[in-house]
Amino acid sequence: MNFERGMRDKISNYIDIDSEFCIEMNICGAAVYDFCCFGIDQSGQLSDDRYMIFYNQEASPDNAIRFVSGENQGRFYINFSRLSSAIDRLVFTVSIDGNGTMGEISSHNFMLSQNNATKISMQLSGLDFQQEKAIICMEIYRKDVWRIAAVAKGFNGGLSALLAAYGGIEIKSETTNTEPRNPAPLPTTPSSPLSVSAPTIQKNREEELTQKIMGKISLSKDKANLEKHVVNLSKCVVNLSKENGVNLDSIRAKVVVVLDYSVSMRNLYINETIQHTIDRLVPLGLTFDDNGSIDVYLFQNDCRKMADLTLSNYEHYVDKVIFYSGYTMGGTQYAPVLNTIIEGCISVQPGLFGFGKKTVTTQAIVDDAEPTFILFITDGDNADKNQTDVIIRKSSGMNVFIQFIGIGYDLFGYLQQLDNLPGRVRDNTGFSNMKDLEKADDNELYQNILSQFSCWLRGQQ
Repeated sequence: MNFERGMRDKISNYIDIDSEFCIEMNICGAAVYDFCCFGIDQSGQLSDDRYMIFYNQEASPDNAIRFVSGENQGRFYINFSRLSSAIDRLVFTVSIDGNGTMGEISSHNFMLSQNNATKISMQLSGLDFQQEKAIICMEIYRKDVWRIAAVAKGFNGGLSALLAAYGGIEIKSETTNTEPRNPAPLPTTPSSPLSVSAPTIQKNREEELTQKIMGKISLSKDKANLEKHVVNLSKCVVNLSKENGVNLDSIRAKVVVVLDYSVSMRNLYINETIQHTIDRLVPLGLTFDDNGSIDVYLFQNDCRKMADLTLSNYEHYVDKVIFYSGYTMGGTQYAPVLNTIIEGCISVQPGLFGFGKKTVTTQAIVDDAEPTFILFITDGDNADKNQTDVIIRKSSGMNVFIQFIGIGYDLFGYLQQLDNLPGRVRDNTGFSNMKDLEKADDNELYQNILSQFSCWLRGQQ
């Protein structure tokens, strides 16, 4: 199977995960290259430096990862059955030691094989990169089961910078080592966890992002209403950037909010739970969308595009936009609204308060220019599962991520199994269950909204 950037799948679809397999990486270029596998924990950190497998440490302590180096190539032999349960992700990288950039390479190839048969391959060239000094090639990670993702992302720094990005600092000798590279003896006792980045650096990033967002808010009343949410969102964005190795604070994306307007949602609109949630969503548009606004859709058995959510209308959005639209509550079908956002549609809708009819053409929002992030909030499973499967499969080849938030105590059987939906180019959906939107604090809300989106972005970049 030839993988392309952004593709991901269960690794068991290609190999026997109970048997050893091989990751081979090679590169053609004029520089000196270092191949490395980082064994990362659940917090996204290299918390045990014995799981940095490279030319100077050719095996992990459990012997689950072994490295064999060659001229401009490296092989990693992986055995899941031996791997420590503390390791949540294996990140395969190649970096330049000395001068040169990845934009100057002729080719870079990645192959996963078992029993001498190639199961997955990926080919890259210098045209895929510019001035980067390293490539994050592939990741193998746990998400219920072991999965593989083609990251193919350039990185601005060499091996030392990669080490720092995963939570550690390089300890340099006081004397210059002029000896050739030889594997170091495997430590017999666990080494101390690597030092983490200074808290002040993260704090500065949070404050910088907060100031950037607040600078887009002109009215003092809006500053007072939104500042707390902006501060909490900034903390979440910076934390996720560190955990997932993606600069979430510099991402530009179209933000779309889809709200369930079925009969069972009535109380959440009346008791202002939805309005309070909308207030907390405003900073998302200010953070990610160039124009600072959010596209809003309501859905039941069909769907209706509402006025964009902006600083000028957010305060009474439910009363003055949603209720005023005259749109009525109904059942629960996901496909019509997803089709409208992803493909566009022409529909005949009732006029204001149900009087008369009008033909409405809705243009598709999703395109290749920038990512589209769809936040889809619902309180129950859908009645159109087959139709929804079709549009989600189609969207999997597009530049769009759909984050489903299930609210309340429904089992959400359909959304729970979306990760296993066959026939997708890549996994571009996430699901989180939040029992009570009103009781959830900002940190819980923003984590549920953005954590899986940031993981998807890492595979897209």
